[in-house]
Amino acid sequence: MSIELLVEGEGLADVEVIRLPLGSAAREIVIAVAKKGGFSADEAVLFLEDADEPVDIAVAVIEEAHAGRIHHVHRLRQVEVEVFYKEQRIERRFRPAARVQRVLDWAVGPEGFKGIDPVIVPELELALHGTTKALPKNAHIGRYVQHHQPHLKLDLIRGVIPNGCP
Repeated sequence: MSIELLVEGEGLADVEVIRLPLGSAAREIVIAVAKKGGFSADEAVLFLEDADEPVDIAVAVIEEAHAGRIHHVHRLRQVEVEVFYKEQRIERRFRPAARVQRVLDWAVGPEGFKGIDPVIVPELELALHGTTKALPKNAHIGRYVQHHQPHLKLDLIRGVIPNGCP
Protein backbone atom coordinates (compact mmCIF):
# COMPACT_ATOMS: atom_id res chain seq x y z
CA MET A 1 0.00 0.00 0.00
CA SER A 2 1.32 3.50 -0.85
CA ILE A 3 0.53 7.08 0.05
CA GLU A 4 0.57 10.29 -1.98
CA LEU A 5 2.27 13.19 -0.22
CA LEU A 6 2.32 16.88 -1.04
CA VAL A 7 5.84 18.29 -1.05
CA GLU A 8 7.50 21.62 -1.59
CA GLY A 9 11.07 22.66 -1.17
CA GLU A 10 14.30 24.05 -2.41
CA GLY A 11 14.56 23.81 -6.17
CA LEU A 12 10.84 23.15 -6.71
CA ALA A 13 8.69 25.76 -8.46
CA ASP A 14 5.42 24.59 -6.94
CA VAL A 15 3.83 21.97 -4.73
CA GLU A 16 4.37 18.49 -6.14
CA VAL A 17 3.03 15.04 -5.34
CA ILE A 18 5.24 12.07 -4.52
CA ARG A 19 4.17 8.50 -3.86
CA LEU A 20 5.87 6.42 -1.18
CA PRO A 21 5.06 3.11 0.49
CA LEU A 22 2.94 3.58 3.60
CA GLY A 23 5.14 3.09 6.65
CA SER A 24 8.30 4.40 4.96
CA ALA A 25 10.73 6.42 7.05
CA ALA A 26 10.28 10.18 6.75
CA ARG A 27 13.84 10.25 5.36
CA GLU A 28 12.34 8.93 2.09
CA ILE A 29 10.48 12.24 1.69
CA VAL A 30 13.79 14.10 2.04
CA ILE A 31 15.48 11.84 -0.50
CA ALA A 32 12.66 12.23 -3.04
CA VAL A 33 12.49 16.03 -2.78
CA ALA A 34 16.29 16.45 -2.77
CA LYS A 35 16.46 14.41 -5.96
CA LYS A 36 13.81 16.60 -7.62
CA GLY A 37 15.46 19.79 -6.31
CA GLY A 38 18.96 18.76 -7.37
CA PHE A 39 20.71 18.78 -3.99
CA SER A 40 22.09 16.27 -1.50
CA ALA A 41 19.60 14.72 0.91
CA ASP A 42 22.36 14.53 3.52
CA GLU A 43 22.19 18.31 4.05
CA ALA A 44 18.40 18.62 4.01
CA VAL A 45 15.83 19.07 6.75
CA LEU A 46 12.13 18.16 6.70
CA PHE A 47 9.43 20.51 8.00
CA LEU A 48 5.67 20.32 8.02
CA GLU A 49 3.98 23.45 6.68
CA ASP A 50 4.26 26.39 9.10
CA ALA A 51 6.03 24.22 11.70
CA ASP A 52 8.62 25.82 13.94
CA GLU A 53 10.68 22.67 14.41
CA PRO A 54 11.96 20.13 11.88
CA VAL A 55 10.66 16.56 11.77
CA ASP A 56 13.02 13.94 13.18
CA ILE A 57 13.44 11.90 10.02
CA ALA A 58 15.20 9.09 11.88
CA VAL A 59 12.10 8.46 13.98
CA ALA A 60 9.08 9.61 11.99
CA VAL A 61 7.27 7.11 9.84
CA ILE A 62 4.94 8.08 7.01
CA GLU A 63 1.38 7.38 8.09
CA GLU A 64 -2.06 8.28 6.78
CA ALA A 65 -1.92 11.37 9.02
CA HIS A 66 0.71 12.76 6.62
CA ALA A 67 -1.69 12.77 3.66
CA GLY A 68 -3.00 16.23 2.84
CA ARG A 69 -0.23 18.03 4.76
CA ILE A 70 2.47 19.81 2.82
CA HIS A 71 6.01 18.66 3.63
CA HIS A 72 8.88 21.05 2.99
CA VAL A 73 12.45 19.92 2.39
CA HIS A 74 15.26 22.46 2.41
CA ARG A 75 18.93 22.74 3.28
CA LEU A 76 18.23 25.91 5.27
CA ARG A 77 16.82 25.78 8.77
CA GLN A 78 15.96 29.49 8.76
CA VAL A 79 15.36 32.23 6.22
CA GLU A 80 16.20 35.86 6.99
CA VAL A 81 13.16 37.76 5.71
CA GLU A 82 13.22 41.51 5.11
CA VAL A 83 9.99 43.27 4.22
CA PHE A 84 9.90 46.79 2.81
CA TYR A 85 6.95 49.19 2.95
CA LYS A 86 7.28 52.82 1.93
CA GLU A 87 10.44 54.05 3.71
CA GLN A 88 10.30 51.34 6.39
CA ARG A 89 12.02 47.98 6.67
CA ILE A 90 11.42 45.15 9.14
CA GLU A 91 13.11 41.79 9.43
CA ARG A 92 12.59 38.46 11.11
CA ARG A 93 13.68 34.85 10.75
CA PHE A 94 11.21 32.24 9.55
CA ARG A 95 11.49 28.54 8.81
CA PRO A 96 11.53 27.75 5.09
CA ALA A 97 8.15 26.00 5.44
CA ALA A 98 6.44 29.22 6.56
CA ARG A 99 3.69 30.24 4.17
CA VAL A 100 3.73 33.67 2.54
CA GLN A 101 0.46 34.31 4.41
CA ARG A 102 2.23 33.80 7.75
CA VAL A 103 4.87 36.37 6.81
CA LEU A 104 2.15 38.77 5.61
CA ASP A 105 0.22 38.36 8.88
CA TRP A 106 3.39 39.24 10.79
CA ALA A 107 4.19 42.25 8.57
CA VAL A 108 0.73 43.83 8.98
CA GLY A 109 0.25 42.69 12.57
CA PRO A 110 1.27 44.26 15.88
CA GLU A 111 4.92 43.20 15.51
CA GLY A 112 5.11 44.47 11.94
CA PHE A 113 4.84 47.87 10.29
CA LYS A 114 3.42 50.74 12.29
CA GLY A 115 0.96 53.23 10.89
CA ILE A 116 -0.71 51.11 8.21
CA ASP A 117 -4.29 52.23 7.64
CA PRO A 118 -6.42 49.30 8.90
CA VAL A 119 -8.83 49.87 6.01
CA ILE A 120 -6.21 48.81 3.43
CA VAL A 121 -4.74 45.87 5.38
CA PRO A 122 -6.98 43.30 3.59
CA GLU A 123 -5.67 44.61 0.25
CA LEU A 124 -1.98 44.20 1.11
CA GLU A 125 0.11 41.39 -0.31
CA LEU A 126 3.76 40.42 -0.55
CA ALA A 127 5.90 40.47 -3.69
CA LEU A 128 9.55 39.76 -4.31
CA HIS A 129 11.52 42.96 -3.68
CA GLY A 130 11.44 45.26 -6.68
CA THR A 131 8.49 43.50 -8.36
CA THR A 132 4.75 44.07 -8.34
CA LYS A 133 3.40 40.53 -8.79
CA ALA A 134 1.88 39.22 -5.56
CA LEU A 135 3.23 35.91 -4.29
CA PRO A 136 0.79 33.04 -3.74
CA LYS A 137 -0.24 33.22 -0.09
CA ASN A 138 -0.02 29.44 0.38
CA ALA A 139 3.49 29.18 -1.10
CA HIS A 140 6.31 28.38 1.31
CA ILE A 141 8.98 31.07 1.52
CA GLY A 142 11.69 28.43 1.08
CA ARG A 143 10.59 28.17 -2.55
CA TYR A 144 12.16 31.58 -3.16
CA VAL A 145 15.60 31.02 -1.60
CA GLN A 146 18.51 28.70 -2.22
CA HIS A 147 20.91 27.27 0.34
CA HIS A 148 23.65 29.75 -0.56
CA GLN A 149 21.23 32.72 -0.34
CA PRO A 150 19.42 32.51 3.02
CA HIS A 151 17.92 36.02 2.68
CA LEU A 152 14.54 36.85 1.19
CA LYS A 153 13.60 40.44 0.42
CA LEU A 154 9.91 41.19 0.00
CA ASP A 155 7.81 44.27 -0.64
CA LEU A 156 4.46 44.91 1.00
CA ILE A 157 2.25 46.00 -1.91
CA ARG A 158 -1.34 46.95 -2.41
CA GLY A 159 -2.94 44.15 -4.38
CA VAL A 160 -6.10 44.01 -6.42
CA ILE A 161 -8.66 46.42 -5.03
CA PRO A 162 -12.15 44.90 -4.75
CA ASN A 163 -14.99 46.36 -6.86
CA GLY A 164 -12.56 48.47 -8.89
CA CYS A 165 -12.34 51.17 -6.23
CA PRO A 166 -9.14 53.26 -6.13
